[in-house]
Formats: sequence, C-alpha cells, structure tokens
Amino acid sequence: MKWCTFFQVYGADEAYKKAVSGFVLLYCRGDRQGKCVRKEIGRLLADARRIPPNMLPNGLPLTGTDDSGWSSEVKAALRDRKR
Repeated sequence: MKWCTFFQVYGADEAYKKAVSGFVLLYCRGDRQGKCVRKEIGRLLADARRIPPNMLPNGLPLTGTDDSGWSSEVKAALRDRKR
C-alpha cells in the first residue's frame, strides 16, 4: 500500500477514513485483491504513480470527485480493460 496514492492521499483524511479502510480490507487484504483496477491500470501503464489518487480500487472516481483531471492514457486504459 506504500505506493498506492489513493491510500496515501485519503487514508488519513477523516472524511474518507472509514471508506478507505473498507477498500483496504476488500482490495488490499481481502477477497478482491486480484480485482483492484488501480493495480491493473498501474501494470498497463507500467507505473503505478500515474494512477490518479481519486481513482477507487473499483476504477470509479471517489465520491465528490470526478475523472476530469485523469489523463487520456488512464481513461484509455480503463476503456481497454472493459472490452
């Protein structure tokens, strides 16, 4: 989780703390470890640091945010993985 910008940015934020811990339990330590879209996109782009911090492990933007700041390569990788 050290490299995960989602965890780094939102993990200590009181507004998101419960949601982040739930995602960590599911996607970092639980049944959905192999289904983390952030990990998948990081592999596709060959650099996990290029993943937007507000992308949830399921590939959606964090509630209250959107994907308008996401790079075209991230959006393309998301589209490609859905095919």
